[in-house]
Amino acid sequence: MSAEHSSGHTTPSHGHANHDAHGTVFQRIWIPFFILLGITAVEFAIALMPVFHSVPKLTKSIIFLALTVVKAGYIIGYFMHLKFERFTLMLSLGVPVLFIVYLIILLLIEGNYIHFMIEKFG
Repeated sequence: MSAEHSSGHTTPSHGHANHDAHGTVFQRIWIPFFILLGITAVEFAIALMPVFHSVPKLTKSIIFLALTVVKAGYIIGYFMHLKFERFTLMLSLGVPVLFIVYLIILLLIEGNYIHFMIEKFG
């Protein structure tokens, strides 16, 4: 046995440091998991509970879309570690996403217009 081990000194990987690392793992994995689980439970409740059947479909769709965007942002932030990155990297990824969402909205508007014109003029 070496002199370091026989002296009773603990290495940083033992003792209190290991306990702190375990607490960090809990905070980094399980807290986001339970938050995402809660958002998913809200989505299921809105979709399946009879109380929400009287809510218009457009309103439900907007709520589902918003909750999905929140979940996606949370997943990107925590599990892909972008929450801890520099602001410029976040901007370089976030701005193209905004343009893609804008493009999707424009395509939906145009698609609805074409559908309306086909119905009206046949």
